[in-house]
Amino acid sequence: MMRTYSRELAGLATITAGHPIRDAVRNLPGGDTAVVQIKNVSANAGVDWPAVAKTILTGRREPDWLKPGDILFSARGQRNVAVCLNQPPARAVCSPHFFLIRVKDEGLALPEFLAWQMNLPKAQRYFAQSATGSYITSIRRQVLETLPVQILSLDRQRLLVRLAHAGGREKQLIEKLTENRQRELELVARKLLA
Repeated sequence: MMRTYSRELAGLATITAGHPIRDAVRNLPGGDTAVVQIKNVSANAGVDWPAVAKTILTGRREPDWLKPGDILFSARGQRNVAVCLNQPPARAVCSPHFFLIRVKDEGLALPEFLAWQMNLPKAQRYFAQSATGSYITSIRRQVLETLPVQILSLDRQRLLVRLAHAGGREKQLIEKLTENRQRELELVARKLLA
């Protein structure tokens, strides 16, 4: 029988706000820091690094540079998704619209497994019910900290992560096939209607 138990996310990870940025993030020539914004993130594809703006950070605070295994959670808007970073650039931060989640003990919980669980319908319902704000909703840190997550053996966590990656890749391929089919139909239609 598989052993599983529930813990709150705060017992497994540290949760901090993204890097404080006062103005709009602009892509600057000579920019040396990648700033991940909500528009750059998707639950299926992760971070679209080529589209991430590069800027020059101002201020005295030393940035909390993103590292492999970090989880970014978009806390504002209707898409409260979590993505686990694989190989972020050396100088990269996330905007303050994210919470940065770092697993305390990867011998207990894998970052990829936690991110996967945060994107499941059960967690998404929890976020939707706990969101504050009327026009633009947001998730408070306390809500994220008290998110109940299930802990399985590391072998089971790895298995679920592999299955999730395979499912995500399959979804991307199906979307690409659908786009290609649509282009083919448009070409045929143009020829027939010309």
